[in-house]
Amino acid sequence: MANTKRDTWDRPIESLFAQVGYCVGLGNLWRFPYLCQKNGGGVFLIPYGLALMVMSIPLYIFEVGLGQSTNRGRIAAWNRLPLMKGIGYASLVLTVLAMLPYMLVMAWAILYLGHSMTTGLLPWTTCDNPWNTNSCVTLNTVMNNSMAISVDFPKTNATLEFNQSISISYTKESLPQVQFWRNYVLRISNSESEMDGEFNWPVLCALIAAFFTVFFVTVGGIKIGGKVVYFTATFPYVILVALLIRGATLEGASKGIRAYLLPNLSQLAKAQVWVDAISQAIYTFGIGFSALTAFGGYNKHKNNFYRSTFVVICLGCITSFTMGLATFSVLGHLAHVMDVDIDGVVQSGPGLVFQVFPVALGLMPASQFWAAMFFLMIYFVAIDTSFSEFEAVMTIIGDAYPSLISTRRRRAGTNTILGITFFVLCLPQLPAYGIYIFELLNSYGSCGISMILVAFSEAVTVGWLWNVEQFKRDVKEMTGSNLAKPIVYCYKFMTPLVTLFVLFFFIVKWEPLTVGDFVYPTWANVIGWIMSLCSILCIPFVILYVLWKEDGTLKERFLSGIRPLSDEKQSLNDETEMKMIEQKCTKKESEFFA
Repeated sequence: MANTKRDTWDRPIESLFAQVGYCVGLGNLWRFPYLCQKNGGGVFLIPYGLALMVMSIPLYIFEVGLGQSTNRGRIAAWNRLPLMKGIGYASLVLTVLAMLPYMLVMAWAILYLGHSMTTGLLPWTTCDNPWNTNSCVTLNTVMNNSMAISVDFPKTNATLEFNQSISISYTKESLPQVQFWRNYVLRISNSESEMDGEFNWPVLCALIAAFFTVFFVTVGGIKIGGKVVYFTATFPYVILVALLIRGATLEGASKGIRAYLLPNLSQLAKAQVWVDAISQAIYTFGIGFSALTAFGGYNKHKNNFYRSTFVVICLGCITSFTMGLATFSVLGHLAHVMDVDIDGVVQSGPGLVFQVFPVALGLMPASQFWAAMFFLMIYFVAIDTSFSEFEAVMTIIGDAYPSLISTRRRRAGTNTILGITFFVLCLPQLPAYGIYIFELLNSYGSCGISMILVAFSEAVTVGWLWNVEQFKRDVKEMTGSNLAKPIVYCYKFMTPLVTLFVLFFFIVKWEPLTVGDFVYPTWANVIGWIMSLCSILCIPFVILYVLWKEDGTLKERFLSGIRPLSDEKQSLNDETEMKMIEQKCTKKESEFFA
């Protein structure tokens, strides 16, 4: 395929902001806190920190460098080493499966944002809503040790309050913030809720709004998206600092902070802790997906991506750590007020942020304003993450079929078809059982073992098949910087060894997937493994296909498979040109002697 002119970032700072917006996104602000709580708090930080050093930094540099050196998207860039082009296809599958949870998280943020636009009490702070049950207990009720009893009158709601010491039976589903999440947002079956069995129209409308957002941001390509990220990548830090200050000053916050910073080392014996931590270190920075290579492909050839990598990684680490600290501060406050352990406050899972932070926001002055700002922040980081992955898929499509994005109208048409496809695939997550499909996609489809295997394949490729010395020369030629020796050692030894260790540990200690107290049945885990295999098997299938279609002995086929396609095509073009010259010379000689 001939090279076609591609868009590039107008300025290097746009590339940096796009990467910050992508990496400082849902992985940090939504996924990191609940995985940290699920896996024992601070102990999660140990394998997470190890994975950052030996996996995230080296592979981040490689993926951006791959795009910048080839000026192509995730699949076409692997023409540089066609034997391992299956990594590109595996990344495409991971990206598609990741987009489905991303879009639903954005819809949740839009729904909460809409309900924050009120001058009255925030709906998740009271117990007199149709979705509340008899077990609902407000935080103020517990703090004041008084029980509020709601009595219904025609057209009015009156609340009688008895200021006396009453024993309150608290469960993980008692807080109105939790009931808003479970009974209104998710519509999990609950016979005590008046909304049990109703179709989830609010989230459907929010999901439509989410897709319209992504469409308008991506329809103009990076020329528009590159400007949007200036704001969306920086705004979250303002809100995050405010939440951290408020959370840390709450009574009992130190209880949560201790659970976060003082690890229970016995948790390291659990395989799932290692798998979740290492996959989170990869997931946070988008490694194994398609966006980083696409972003690198939009860089000017001499852009110093090597230097910007460390800026992005540092910001991502600080953001994750700060969000975790803020989350555990609020959990500590709730555990103190309710007189329960940290694990007994709310169920761990993908809704942790949507259950915990509304509590902290309700305790702030002008709570409606801060609630709107918080969910606007989640909305913006979801835009950054979704824009990046959506644009990466568009880049892959454009590399394969340039005519589909050759004009603004055609690009808009392709955008629309792709968006509608994603929207339809998201719909099964809306019913009452949808959260379990969501977590199945989130755990098996786009994370966990499949992502770790893609990371292993990349490390082996750049360390041994690509020839790491050649990659060092590529980095030096593009950035003027020398690739550090520890990074070279990671490519060749550390990253493959760590991933193999985790894979072995995971297989030996594997446990069925759980969400809160719900344990997935065997058939659901089988479906999850099938989703994982959809990406994993792309790599060996492409290797076998390349070896099969080449000519010669197995060694000759292998050597042909690690030769760049561009060089091969160039040699063919040169050979064709030489034959044409020889034919012309022969013809002239024949005419002369005739």
